[in-house]
Amino acid sequence: MDDDLAVLGQQIDKSQVPPIHQKRILAFVNHFIVSTVTFLNKFVIKCESKFIEFENKLQQVEASLQIVESKLASVPDIQDVVVPSEKKDSAPEEEKTEEVAEAENAEVAEAQKPEEPKENGVKACEDVRYRKYFKMVQFGVPPPAVKQKMGAEGLNPDILDEPNRILPDGILYREPVESDED
Repeated sequence: MDDDLAVLGQQIDKSQVPPIHQKRILAFVNHFIVSTVTFLNKFVIKCESKFIEFENKLQQVEASLQIVESKLASVPDIQDVVVPSEKKDSAPEEEKTEEVAEAENAEVAEAQKPEEPKENGVKACEDVRYRKYFKMVQFGVPPPAVKQKMGAEGLNPDILDEPNRILPDGILYREPVESDED
């Protein structure tokens, strides 16, 4: 029987896997950490380079926007531009254009009145500093983008929500007067 137990003991010893040495475990953990850190470093570098590329493209778009703004500002007789919507019915479209024309005529008549700066200040929409931003909204630029631009240029973006707000330090914008030469 002792021989049988010895044989069984050898079989048990052969079927068991010996434990991994601590040095080998440490080597596996170190390899895992090094490879993970290397991957993360490469990932961060790639993300930073993409952010830099995006920032450069954004700066190019901002420069283009400033060029368009300056070209727009150089056009003397720009009033409200109405973007035509898709025509559904001809009659409602005609009514809309008549209403828009009446509104434009009222605005032109109001703009042609000689206005003196009020003692209290100037409306935000008539202020020289904020006028171009209100025009951008009129031309269809999304208000959040205009507010972001205003903030970047050091102006209060909340004024865009209140075009009739009186600014005590405002500067009144006056339309250039063309002389009538016949």
